[in-house]
Amino acid sequence: MQPNRLVVFALVAAFGVVAPRASALPSRAAWPAIQEKAAVLDQVFVRSKRDRSVAPVAARVERNDLEKVVVSAGGKEVNYDGAQVVRINFGDAPQSFRDGISYLERGLYSDAVAQLRSAAGDGSARAVVKAVAQLETAEALLRWGASEPARFVEAATEAQAFLNANAGHRETPRARALLGRAQWLSGKPAEAGATLKALWAELKGAEATAGYDVADCLRAGIHAARALADAKDTLGAREIYTSLESQAGPLAAGAAADDPLKSVYQNIADEASLGAGFVDLAGGQAKQALTFFQNKVNALNAESSHALRFGARLGLGEALFAEGRLRDAWLHLARAAAHDPQDADRAARALVKLAECYSKLEDGDARLQACSRVKAVLSTAGGTPAAVRARQLQKELGC
Repeated sequence: MQPNRLVVFALVAAFGVVAPRASALPSRAAWPAIQEKAAVLDQVFVRSKRDRSVAPVAARVERNDLEKVVVSAGGKEVNYDGAQVVRINFGDAPQSFRDGISYLERGLYSDAVAQLRSAAGDGSARAVVKAVAQLETAEALLRWGASEPARFVEAATEAQAFLNANAGHRETPRARALLGRAQWLSGKPAEAGATLKALWAELKGAEATAGYDVADCLRAGIHAARALADAKDTLGAREIYTSLESQAGPLAAGAAADDPLKSVYQNIADEASLGAGFVDLAGGQAKQALTFFQNKVNALNAESSHALRFGARLGLGEALFAEGRLRDAWLHLARAAAHDPQDADRAARALVKLAECYSKLEDGDARLQACSRVKAVLSTAGGTPAAVRARQLQKELGC
């Protein structure tokens, strides 16, 4: 099986569940060659507090916690803030661990799961290695679920087991995001919403709990609101959207013009500003949502963010569809679907709703057009929430 690129991009953009990597970092699959030169030492990539550059440190990892990472080298112990450590490549690790990571990066998820589970249960392996093997097993299962949805349940189980066994681990934020994602994709949006809301709550105002990232917490909040809206918890979703707008807006305004996070914060604030309309849609208030999104679309200009432009048109298309105005809905949904898919979840949602729109039109090629969109989502975005509805449509339309 080849890697599902859009799914991987979705995970990164949405949750940050793939470990961050600097451009200079070698792939984990290439680690054996490096290991030959560094014996059985681990490679710890540490970000400088002074200039944010990343440099490798050859040492043995003793502890891998949120607050600090403890390494030993030359008979001495050195402590690093957990937030400084970008990535760890383990040198002293079972072959099954290295093979599992290699399979994961190549998109061979079945093989990756088998090898990583073996590593996680290897009694000769260090505890720090076994813990990461378990989390990477959950990661592999989550990606595998894009083509075999039953794996999402396994991914949630594995992620929860990691969290239960490794309190305070440096990868805890990633594991919590992965758990929420797996719960959502396995058909439990209410549970996912609660998990992701708790992760978002690690952000208090503009400050995140030690070891947590501000942007990742904000992303968790957005996805918590979306999941709760899917679960028809309109009150819960509305509360999060309202709070997120007041959190992300000031962060965007206060960020320097050349700060790459400025646009991230702005997109989150802008999507949150559309939350009331999506909550109205989830609650069956189509007329109210139609007025809301029509006003938002009318106010778009050249300075509007991608999230605002895409979200407003998506919302308007969905509101028009709910009102039975299929031709008008088709126009706005097609325009939304044509946008650069910076958010793979939303792009897939637009395609699925467009497929639903086609399925209700009486055009001669309507079913063909609907099936084309459904297949596009299932082949490139099977690991998004919209894929659940796409699979239902596939059966209904006989695609």
